[in-house]
Amino acid sequence: MAVFAHVDINNCYVSCETLFNPTLKGRVVVVLSNNDGCVIARSNEAKAAGIKMADAEFIVRQRLKELDAAIFSSNYALYADMSARMMNNLARYTYMLMVYSIDEAFLALGNISGIDLEQHVATISSNVMRDTGLSITVGVGPTMALAKLANKASKKMKTNFLVLDTEAKINAVVKNFPIEDVWGVGRQYYEKLKELGVVTAEDFRQLKADLVRQQMTVQGWRLHQELWGVPCNMIKDVADRSKGIESSQSFNTYQTELAQIEEAAAMHAATVAVKLRQQNSMAMMLTIYLRTNKHNEKHDQHYPSITVKVPFATNSTQQLTKICVQALRAIYQPGYNYLKTGVRATGIIPAGEVQFNLFSNYDHSKQDALSNLMDDINTRYGRGALRVAAEGYEKTWKMKQEFLSKQYTTNWNDIIRVK
Repeated sequence: MAVFAHVDINNCYVSCETLFNPTLKGRVVVVLSNNDGCVIARSNEAKAAGIKMADAEFIVRQRLKELDAAIFSSNYALYADMSARMMNNLARYTYMLMVYSIDEAFLALGNISGIDLEQHVATISSNVMRDTGLSITVGVGPTMALAKLANKASKKMKTNFLVLDTEAKINAVVKNFPIEDVWGVGRQYYEKLKELGVVTAEDFRQLKADLVRQQMTVQGWRLHQELWGVPCNMIKDVADRSKGIESSQSFNTYQTELAQIEEAAAMHAATVAVKLRQQNSMAMMLTIYLRTNKHNEKHDQHYPSITVKVPFATNSTQQLTKICVQALRAIYQPGYNYLKTGVRATGIIPAGEVQFNLFSNYDHSKQDALSNLMDDINTRYGRGALRVAAEGYEKTWKMKQEFLSKQYTTNWNDIIRVK
């Protein structure tokens, strides 16, 4: 029998903060979203105190003060680095690893025979904790959907792992498992299933396969089969190429000056360029947009955007930044209070499939060499160590991060010093 495992970091962002500040253990800890807007991660103590996901910071501010809570701005550099360390550790236990998000992954464990599966999973859990300091939960099952379900069930049981390797174990967990917590059941599917009287995963399994396909298309049918232990989804060792790559961010306050907005847009264009190079792709179209605050009725609203065809498919930071700034000047209008800007690349193709123009002397090799040099320097000395001038230096528009912790693992100035 093929075996799949689903692994995720418990309270990922909070765990990363606590790892480098052990005094936080046992305290109410929350991590906030961009611009310190709302709660996106909570310690178990915060959950027990009634702090909910997506609670606006200004609404729960007094409550957090009463709880003597530790509050942190999102430290994405730290979280991404710790995620990479966990993924590298997990790779030792599988021939195929699929990173599903920053804090979770699927592992193909293959046809395991002759070993104690529960002991093997316990070893994975304890070794990752030993090598990274991160507590993880592992769910194991004959399909990816059952592995994910096992992971969630393990959390409810407050155990580090759960192995569903027999029909009896699967039936016992599926019997009372809420259908809304099943992987792949979103709001739209949940409403349909509720109309059909489906409350648990077992209720869903008892539906006829033809009815499921009619009501939930082929995706729902695959999920139905997987809950019966029939693999329909497979782990991919190569991620699908993104159809669109976007970078956007709200400003820390309203922006009215073109120069400041240009810096932000240029930074987003540079970020998109890096992401394109990371997946060995190039973009043929670039969309730039501006947004005012739709919730502020006192201000006039303006939501301009423009899509530009890139003359030559590229992933060059210099080329994309130049195009972005020129396009931004075409849509910017003075007199508006802009709150957000963003850049999105589409028409994405593999870098090796670029069609050159016989009548152009555009030299991709020079741009590639310069981009590779920037990547090497920024990898060694930190993101933004080398950047195009259009991105600016002081970045007064940058998002608010009043509670930002140190970048312990990615910045030499923040490395922990042992006395």
